[in-house]
Formats: sequence, structure tokens, C-alpha cells
Amino acid sequence: MSAPAVIAELDSRFELRSSTIVGAGLGVFARVDLPVGVELEIIGTLVERDSPADRCSHFADHHKFVIGETWLLVPLGFGGMVNHSDTPNMVREVRGDRAFLHTVRHVAAGEELSHCYTTSARDRLGFV
Repeated sequence: MSAPAVIAELDSRFELRSSTIVGAGLGVFARVDLPVGVELEIIGTLVERDSPADRCSHFADHHKFVIGETWLLVPLGFGGMVNHSDTPNMVREVRGDRAFLHTVRHVAAGEELSHCYTTSARDRLGFV
């Protein structure tokens, strides 16, 4: 068995601060101006849907992203902390077994990053 991966996302473009979105907790903010197309990978562990790993991790269902026929379980780092908005400045893109957020407009330094959660994610989180 291999040693578990160590994840230390050190990206000076982003920082965590109290979200400007009511009830959201922490949010991800741009530390520098971000032009259109800047990517932020959503990192985590892939698990098969309805597998023992999926069932054993139901405590984290609110934090799973759909990636094809799998779940991206407990996203880590900045990508997993970007909050929902109906008027987002980022969109999610799935490429193979990886997920990314990328800016769809210029984001000014100090601005909070957001993306529009999928319908299934909004349902799981109880959004109306």
C-alpha cells in the first residue's frame, strides 16, 4: 500500500476570509486581479457512486462534486471552498476525472470568488 498523498495547496493568488455571503462561513478571495480564464482545480478523492466508500462517507455528502459516474469526495483546498452565487464569476468544468473552476469575467483583487452550484448540489444543501 502506498503512503497517502499530502496536499498543501499554496497558491498565492487566493486567500480564505469570512465570506460576504450570509451564512456561508469562509469564502475564497482573489489576492490579485484575475483575468478571464484563470483556472483553479478542485482537488479531492474520487469514489464510485453507491460504493462502500460512498456509503461510508455520507457525512460528507454536502461536499461531494459529481464527476461523470463518480463523486469527487470532500474537495480540498481553495477549489472546495468557493461558495455558490446565482451571479457567479467562475464556472465549473469537468475534464476527464478532474474538475476546475475558471473565471468568466475579470475578478478584482479582494473580490470573493463564486460559482453556481449544480441543481443536485443545491438540493442536497437545501437551497431553494
